[in-house]
Amino acid sequence: MKLGDIADIGTGNGNTNEGLDTGKYPFFVRSQDIKYKNEYDFDETAIITSGDGVGVGKIFHFVSGKYALHQRAYRVHITSDNVLPKYFFYYFKNSFLTYISKASFHSSVTSIRRPMMINFPVPVPPLEVQQRIVDILDRFDTLCNDISSGLPAEIEARQKQYEYYRDKLLTFKELKKEA
Repeated sequence: MKLGDIADIGTGNGNTNEGLDTGKYPFFVRSQDIKYKNEYDFDETAIITSGDGVGVGKIFHFVSGKYALHQRAYRVHITSDNVLPKYFFYYFKNSFLTYISKASFHSSVTSIRRPMMINFPVPVPPLEVQQRIVDILDRFDTLCNDISSGLPAEIEARQKQYEYYRDKLLTFKELKKEA
């Protein structure tokens, strides 16, 4: 299906200079870094991506709740009951760069336009398949990125194991001197 058939697509109205280091609501600009504002523009589940600049096709955020949005960042709010927002997030993150590399405008700054977003093709498998994909990718994301579990915790455990065996191997019994 075309993205325009399953989602509401739009941009925000904020400017980068409105971003704060702290505030009540996340403010998504055209960066991987999230700023904050004390006012919000939207209260929904959405996928956010950069509309122009070096982050086009490379920056993606999944948000659920109140947030503010930069005027050159796109929000994709899934409106179809046949598409799980988190499934679309993973698919979008995986496939959008390839798509827009062929369709984007390249001047001094790469940018995308709303019709490109609307025409982005999205495969829509059954909901059970989408949920299985989300479950697997969520687990993988946790393994790779959650500092208290997953890969970082495993690396720390292996480091401690290495240190233990290193110390054991390099500890020698003192030899008794013979008279």
